[in-house]
Amino acid sequence: MEDSYRRFIVLFIVLASALLVTVGFRKLSGEAGLFDFLKQNPPVSIGDDVSGSEVSVTLPESPPVRVSDVPHLTGLSEEYAKIARAVRPSVVNVDVTGTKRARFTDRRGHTVYFPKNVKGQGSGVIVSEEGHIITNHHVIVDKAKIIITLANEDKYEASLIAFDPSTDIALLKIDSAGKFKALKFGDSDNVREGHVVLGFGNPFGIGRSVTNGIVSARRSSTSDRQPSLFQTNVAINPGNSGGPLVNIIGEIVGINSAIFSSDKENPSFQGISFAIPSNIVKKTFMDLLEYQRPMRGYLGIYADDIESPQVREYYKYRGSGGALVHEVAYDSPADVAGIEEEDIIMEFDGLAVRGGADLMSFIQKSKIGKEVNVVVWRQGEKLVLNAKISQVDVGLSRSPSLNLTSKQVQNILNAIGIEPINLGPSSVNGVRVRRVNPESMAAGRILPGDIIYQINNSPIYHVKHFFQVVINAAATTKTQFYIIRNGRRRSLPIVIEQVNRQ
Repeated sequence: MEDSYRRFIVLFIVLASALLVTVGFRKLSGEAGLFDFLKQNPPVSIGDDVSGSEVSVTLPESPPVRVSDVPHLTGLSEEYAKIARAVRPSVVNVDVTGTKRARFTDRRGHTVYFPKNVKGQGSGVIVSEEGHIITNHHVIVDKAKIIITLANEDKYEASLIAFDPSTDIALLKIDSAGKFKALKFGDSDNVREGHVVLGFGNPFGIGRSVTNGIVSARRSSTSDRQPSLFQTNVAINPGNSGGPLVNIIGEIVGINSAIFSSDKENPSFQGISFAIPSNIVKKTFMDLLEYQRPMRGYLGIYADDIESPQVREYYKYRGSGGALVHEVAYDSPADVAGIEEEDIIMEFDGLAVRGGADLMSFIQKSKIGKEVNVVVWRQGEKLVLNAKISQVDVGLSRSPSLNLTSKQVQNILNAIGIEPINLGPSSVNGVRVRRVNPESMAAGRILPGDIIYQINNSPIYHVKHFFQVVINAAATTKTQFYIIRNGRRRSLPIVIEQVNRQ
């Protein structure tokens, strides 16, 4: 027994000595050592360095933190990936081409105008299996050709169905034999500050991307012609416009529309972005689809919350809510109804007004042509006024700055010489030219049948607005008429000189 034990000891010593000699030799020769071998992580040879010696590196095989140590973050990461995979097939790239009016001044000081080709990029989202796409109006405005690229790189030329500049929404349509992957509208009324949201789009045209953040605030509009907006910290850049903002189950809760940037020449994300709430987008979509124009209620007022106790004391107002009117549009339904600046609107159509956001929502959701009771607080008294809801105008028209007599107004209209009529249901906004006075400034330049869709910087929706814009513009400056003739938009406007109003 002692001999067996003795032989075992001798054998162990011999093997250990041989192992140590081998390890020492490998170390001296620069090869992997014992512990490298046991870890099964030998150095990786990457060739010889400049001196001819072999260079080896040892790469770690295990992460510093195990997946089991961060189960919640692991799950969250996978959930983000699921949302991205589910939403991305419905997000599209929007590439547009068109022309704009460029100005050039020669050496003699003469100014000439010429068309210049322009390109643009944006994003959009498919909202119906038939191929209806929502994007921003500013992405496609005045563009002759719109190309849609799907997530699978299929390309389609889109047709413009209708648009609403006041909400910055445009409705496009692409056609295919099969069905498109559409995204569902969510309920933006349920979105609260702090809710997690993801933004999808094509920033700077570099390709599809997804960013995440939270809803920072709900920005209420003070005008009944403009929608309220979501403010988020989701990274949005030029090219993201028109892409969807989605919630954690992939529903559209907004359409990314704008960013705040201090650099107006080269705008980029600075932590503040804005999106149009989905309920506004959905209603606009349905209106554009059915009527080819926005159908929101309109009174013509600016009004906001009453936040300061000093303001309440100044107006001797003891109510709990209310919206303070800052401005009333000239000749608007509110003006006709007798609503005045500094009125405090307490009730609208039997509903208590808690603040400006409430009031604007009530007005915009009202049926066109409906007569409503408006309860106001004025100089310490409660008054009940009757107002008739009209269709939203392109903008809040202020009182004319010119004190024109009725004769001067008629002289201006006679000089221009255009007799317009409303379009009716149409895929474009504007008015149609019924007749042009042959002795007028527009004779031979604007023709019967032309559609005037914009005057200077103002899109035109109906005859009344056409006359209002023309009167104020023509008496003070040159008037630029943007027209559609024989179904085609002319790239350059027809310019008529300033009218003598005498």
